[in-house]
Parts: sequence; C-alpha cells; structure tokens
Amino acid sequence: MLLRDLTKVYISEYEKIEDHGEPDKVWKYKGQAWLNMQNDVNELDRKSTGEIDYSTYKARTTKEYDIKKGDGISFDDISKVEKFKPQYKVTDKNKIGSTYVYICEKVQE
Repeated sequence: MLLRDLTKVYISEYEKIEDHGEPDKVWKYKGQAWLNMQNDVNELDRKSTGEIDYSTYKARTTKEYDIKKGDGISFDDISKVEKFKPQYKVTDKNKIGSTYVYICEKVQE
C-alpha cells in the first residue's frame, strides 16, 4: 500500500468497571496505526429501505496491529485525553491473503 493512501488512526480499548454497583465502560488509549480507510459501498451495504449506509468503513493494512474486535478507532488524537468515546468501533477482522481488513461502524451516541 502506498504511504499517501494511509490514514493515521488512534486505537482504544474498553475496560468494564463497576461504579457503585453500576457497570460502566471506560475507554483507554491503546496505540496508533496507519490504515487505508475506505468507504466501500456495494449492494450488500444497503439498508432494507434502499438507502446507502455511509457509517461503515473498511480499514485495510498489510502490517499486523494489535486491533481486536470491539476496539475503538478515532481519527482525532486521543492519546492525551482522559475521557473520550471513539468515533468508530471494530465489528469484524478478516485476513485476505497478506491483507488485514477491519470493518468499522460508527459509534452511536
């Protein structure tokens, strides 16, 4: 992959904590990666109403990063932020040949 096609993203993971008996998710900065982020739109990505879903990204890379299903991905620098919510969440990880493909969906507020 060409360097000009890569986007610097910030990876985070969540930790479940109990706050006075209430379960809560706390996101923590994990690292950064250079991924080829693409809005691949095809017939399978259409909703049942026929509209196209632009909230899904496919991130591709040939380098193996420590990104797991359920991790968060942000385009903004979150390395120094204490409380944050990632912009996208990794919903699937596939390996096709030498390329890793991460499916990322927008995190609902």
